[in-house]
Amino acid sequence: MPPTAATAERVTPAGHALPGETDYHALNAMLNLYDADGKIQFDKDVLAAREFFLQHVNQNTVFFHNQDEKLDYLIRENYYEREVLDQYSRNFVKSLLDRAYAKKFRFPTFLGAFKYYTSYTLKTFDGKRYLERFEDRVVMVALTLAAGDTGLAEKLVDEIIDGRFQPATPTFLNSGKKQRGEPVSCFPAGTPVDTPEGPKAIESLRVGDRVLSHDGSFSVVESVVENPNDQALVSISHFGHKEPILCTPEHPILVWTTREVKTLIEGDGADPFNGFVWLAAKDIRPSDFIVTAAPRDGRERRVYDLMKYVGPGEYEEVDGLIRKVNSDLKHRSKQRHRMKFVSVNRYVEESYDLGLILGWYLSEGHVSKRSGSDGLIANGIHFTLGAHELEYQHELAAAFKRVFAAELSVNHSFSDQSVRMICNSMVVASLFLSMVGTGYHTKRLSHDVLTADEEFQRGLLAGLFRGDGCCTTGGMVLDLVNPELIDQVQLLLRRVGIVSRVRQYVNQAGNLTGQVFVPGLPGDNEEFIFDVGKNLHNYVGQKGTSRKTYQVVHGRHVYGIRELKRTQEVPEKVYNLHVEGTHTYTIRGTVVHNCFLLRIEDNMESIGRSINSALQLSKRGGGVALLLSNIREHGAPIKNIENQSSGVIPIMKLLEDSFSYANQLGARQGAGAVYLHAHHPDIYRFLDTKRENADEKIRIKTLSLGVVIPDITFELAKKNEDMYLFSPYDVERIYGVPFADISVTEKYYEMVDDARIRKTKIKAREFFQTLAELQFESGYPYIMFEDTVNRANPIEGKITHSNLCSEILQVSTPSLFNDDLSYAKVGKDISCNLGSLNIAKTMDSPDFAQTIEVAIRALTAVSDQTHITSVPSIEQGNNDSHAIGLGQMNLHGYLARERIFYGSEEGIDFTNIYFYTVLYHALRASNRIAIERGTHFKGFERSKYASGEFFDKYTDQVWEPKTPKVRQLFADAGIRIPDQNDWRRLKESVQAHGIYNQNLQAVPPTGSISYINHSTSSIHPIVSKIEIRKEGKIGRVYYPAPYMTNDNLEYYQDAYEIGYEKIIDTYAAATQHVDQGLSLTLFFKDTATTRDVNKAQIYAWRKGIKTLYYIRLRQMALEGTEVEGCVSCML
Repeated sequence: MPPTAATAERVTPAGHALPGETDYHALNAMLNLYDADGKIQFDKDVLAAREFFLQHVNQNTVFFHNQDEKLDYLIRENYYEREVLDQYSRNFVKSLLDRAYAKKFRFPTFLGAFKYYTSYTLKTFDGKRYLERFEDRVVMVALTLAAGDTGLAEKLVDEIIDGRFQPATPTFLNSGKKQRGEPVSCFPAGTPVDTPEGPKAIESLRVGDRVLSHDGSFSVVESVVENPNDQALVSISHFGHKEPILCTPEHPILVWTTREVKTLIEGDGADPFNGFVWLAAKDIRPSDFIVTAAPRDGRERRVYDLMKYVGPGEYEEVDGLIRKVNSDLKHRSKQRHRMKFVSVNRYVEESYDLGLILGWYLSEGHVSKRSGSDGLIANGIHFTLGAHELEYQHELAAAFKRVFAAELSVNHSFSDQSVRMICNSMVVASLFLSMVGTGYHTKRLSHDVLTADEEFQRGLLAGLFRGDGCCTTGGMVLDLVNPELIDQVQLLLRRVGIVSRVRQYVNQAGNLTGQVFVPGLPGDNEEFIFDVGKNLHNYVGQKGTSRKTYQVVHGRHVYGIRELKRTQEVPEKVYNLHVEGTHTYTIRGTVVHNCFLLRIEDNMESIGRSINSALQLSKRGGGVALLLSNIREHGAPIKNIENQSSGVIPIMKLLEDSFSYANQLGARQGAGAVYLHAHHPDIYRFLDTKRENADEKIRIKTLSLGVVIPDITFELAKKNEDMYLFSPYDVERIYGVPFADISVTEKYYEMVDDARIRKTKIKAREFFQTLAELQFESGYPYIMFEDTVNRANPIEGKITHSNLCSEILQVSTPSLFNDDLSYAKVGKDISCNLGSLNIAKTMDSPDFAQTIEVAIRALTAVSDQTHITSVPSIEQGNNDSHAIGLGQMNLHGYLARERIFYGSEEGIDFTNIYFYTVLYHALRASNRIAIERGTHFKGFERSKYASGEFFDKYTDQVWEPKTPKVRQLFADAGIRIPDQNDWRRLKESVQAHGIYNQNLQAVPPTGSISYINHSTSSIHPIVSKIEIRKEGKIGRVYYPAPYMTNDNLEYYQDAYEIGYEKIIDTYAAATQHVDQGLSLTLFFKDTATTRDVNKAQIYAWRKGIKTLYYIRLRQMALEGTEVEGCVSCML
C-alpha cells in the first residue's frame, strides 16, 4: 500500500447496506417486480448501480491524492507495465486520463458495474481492493494498443468510453497490466519437496526421482521445469506446517472449502462435491483449509536380516542368534570388552516393539562409535532416561529383550538423576544408523521407516512422545531441536490418522526448535494420548475450538490458514515438476499440482505437440479449438497391424484434462473445442461422448464439440440414402493430403468407388436425427457448413474447422514435426483477435467512418502485439495474416429503440445495409494501413481481393435500403451509404496496394462485455426482457434490455417467441458481408421436437448460414435464465 493510500471507514460487505439504506442487491431485485401500476421498475436498477458504488466500490477503492502518486505507485509495485507508459510523456498520460474522466461515464445498469468490478478492473494483489475505475482501464487499453501514437490513443479513449467500440475480454482485461499474459505456476529455488529420502530442494530433483503425491504414493518425476519469473510470490502459512509455502500466484493448491467455487482441475485429488478443489494460490481465502498428504505406499511387513550389519570377522547363526566364530576365551580376555560381540537375533521383524525402541532412540538415544580399520564404526546404542521413569525403563528393556534377545545394561548417574541404558552391539547400532542416523539435530526417518507397517509406526510415535513429549491441558506436545524431523513425525501422525499441527521457535538456548502438537480430539487423537500416557495429570482435552485450525474430512487431514499474503519476493527463476500418473506432489505435506485454432495430424508428434500448444494458448487466456478430422479411426491399422488405432476419443480425454488444468490468467478456466468431419468413421463415437448416460470412460464433460458438414450430407439425407464414412488414413495415403483438405462433396462418389479406401455406411437421415437428439440433450455439437464456408472464403486454401464460438473461419495449414517434437516445418494456425462495435452507439457516432477505422486499427494493434513464441504455428499464422475479427452487438437494442421489430422486413433491411457499410469502411481502413506500411498480408496476390473477384457483387449491382424507414435512419445519422463508384475506387486501391489484414470481420457471442457496454448480446434477439443471471456469491442478478421502457415493450419479443426463421433471416442478411462467421444460437420452446431442430438446420444451410453455435431450449421453470455458454470467446 502506498503511504498515502487509504480507504474510508464506511466499508460494507457486498450487498449489505448501512442502517437506513436499501441494499443494492435488493434494489436490483426490484427490477423483476412490477410496481403498483403494473410497470417495470427500471429506476430501481439505476439506483442499484448508484448504491453499488456508494456502499461497496467507493469504500473499497485505494485512494490516491493525485495522478502522479497513483501512476508512480502502480509502476513501482508492478501493477502497471512501465514499458507501455514509457512510450508517452507523463503529461500526455495525465491529459488522456483527464479526457476520459471528463466524459463523466456512469454504468447504466447494476450488472454492468458489477461485472466490471468483479472481472476486469485492476485489484490489489490480495484481491480485496480496487486500483482502477472504468476510465483508468479504458486509458490503459488505449495506451497499450496505440503503441506510442498519441492521436490514436485519444481516438481510442473516445470510441471506447463513449461505448462505440469494445475490445474483447483478453485485451480489455490485460492491457497495460504487469501481471498479465503468461503467468507461471511454480515455486522458488530451495522449496522442499517431500521425497522418500526426506525433503529435497525442488531445483535439485532429477528425472526418475520419486516424490510424495496426493494419494500417499511416491510417484516418478518426469521432468523438472525451470521458468523465468517476474511475479511477486504468494505466501501461504497454515497450521499444518511450521513454515509457509511460497509460490507464484497462479499455482494450483488443493484445498477444502465450504465456499461455492469451481475447481481449476478435475481429478488428481479434487472432489468438488465434498469440497475438495484445486485453486490458484492467489484465489485461496482465509476460510479455506489446506489439504495435506502422508506416505501410504503399502508394503508387506519387513523382516531385517541383521547379518548385513556385522563388522569385520566371521559370524555364524546359532539357534537364531548371530555369533562370532572366533570364541577363543584367552583371546577374548585379552581384548576385554572392547572387542566383545553381543549376540542378537539374526532376523528382526517390523513390529510395535521395534518401533517403540526406535522412538525412544529418536528422543533419548545415540550411537557410540570406535575406531576401526575403515575409520569410525558403530560400537553400541545408548538411551538416557530419567531416574524416576522406572515404568519406561522396564518397558524399554523388555521390548529390547523381545526384539533382539539381548540385554540393556543400566548405569545410574546420580549427578543428573538419569539412567543410561546401553547395549554394546555394533549390529543393533548399525541397524539404527541405517534407519534414522544419529545426532540430536541430524536424525532423519529413512524411506523404509516412512513407509513401514502402521503398527511399527505407532510404536515409534509412542516411544518418541514418551521420551520427549509432554501433556498439556489441550493435548500433547513434542519439542525437538530438529525441525526437519518434526516434519517427518507429522507425516507419520497423519498416516496413522492422528491430527496434529506444527510450528517452530527459538528456545532459551538459542536453538531453532520444532514443535508438533496433537490436540485432544475425541477418537484416534485421545486414544494416542492415553496410549503414550505421559503427564496425563495435565490433560483436560479440547473444547471444540480446534475445527478452525485442523480437521479430518473424508479421511483427509486439512489445516486452517494462519496467514495469506503477497510478498515482495520476485525470484528470477522458479521451478515446477511434471509427475507421472498422479500429476501432484507435496511440499511440506501440502498437496500441489504439477505443470503441464490448431490442426492435429495423424501422427504421435502432432498429437503431442498440439496438446502442449493447447496448454500454452489456454494459459494465455485463449480458448482453443482443434481439428480431429485427420486422426485415423478406431480400429484402423498402425504400421500395417490391424485394429491398433484408438481413434479420436483418447485424444479428446487428454485435451479435456489439459484444459481443466490451464487457467486463463487466473480469471477463468481453460476452454477448448474439437471439430470432427461428419464423414469420419468415429462420428457416432464422437457424438456419444456428450450423451447424459455416456460411460465415464468416454464421457466428455467440459470440451465443446463441433461437426463439419459438407453439402453432400444434406443431399444424401434429402434422397434418404446411406452416407459413407471414409478412413482418414486411407484417404491421405491415396490422395497424398490429409482428409480434412479433401472436398468430400467433390470426391464423395469417387471415394465410394475406390476399393482401397476403407469405409462404413450409416443412414444420412439417422445422422441428422442423432445430431438433433444430442443438441436437445446438451446444446452440442456446433455445426460448420463446410462448402458454404469455403465458397465465401476470399483467401487461397481450405477452411477446415471453426473455433469455440463458431465465428472464426480462417485457412490453416499443417505443421511437420521431428521425433523430438521440434518443428520440421512450421504450418499456419489461427489466432482470434476480436473486438466489437455497439451498433446503436456506432449509428450515433459523429463520424461513422472514423469509428470503423479506429476499431480496425485497434484490432490490428492487438494482432501486431500478439507474440506466442511457445506455439510457433500460431505465431506464424498471426504474423503472415494479421487477421482480426471485428464483431457487432446490440442489434436488437438498436432496432427496438428505433421501434423496429427484430426479423421484420425493416429489421432485415437495416442489418443488410449496416453490415454492407461496415464492410466498405473496414476494407478501406485495412487498405490504408497497407499503404502506410508498404506491405499486405502474405498470400494477398493469390486472393479474391487481388483478382478483384471479391468486389464484383458490389460493383455490378446496387446496394441500397429497400424500406423508407431504414433509408431515413442512415440519413438522420449522417451516414453516407457507399455506392458502386465508391466500391470501384476501393477495388482499384486494393488491387494496387493490398490490404493489411487477411480477415476483417467475425461476429462472436458477446457475453460479459455486452453487460458492461449495456448492449444486447451479439446480433441475436434478447432471451428475456429482464434477464436473470446467477453471479457467484451474490446469487440472482437482473439485467434490463437496453433502451427498454414501459412504452416500447412490444419491440422486445424474446428469441423463443421470434422463432428460428427470423433469426436465421437476420443472420443471413449480415453473413453475405462478413468474410468469416457469425456465432448463431438457435432458440426453441420446450414443445419443440428433433424434427424442428432438423428443419432449422436445413433452413440455415439453404439461407447460406456458415455456422451454427448452440441450441437453446426454453425450460419454463427457468424462463429468462441465461445458460452461460462459451466463456473463452465471449467478449
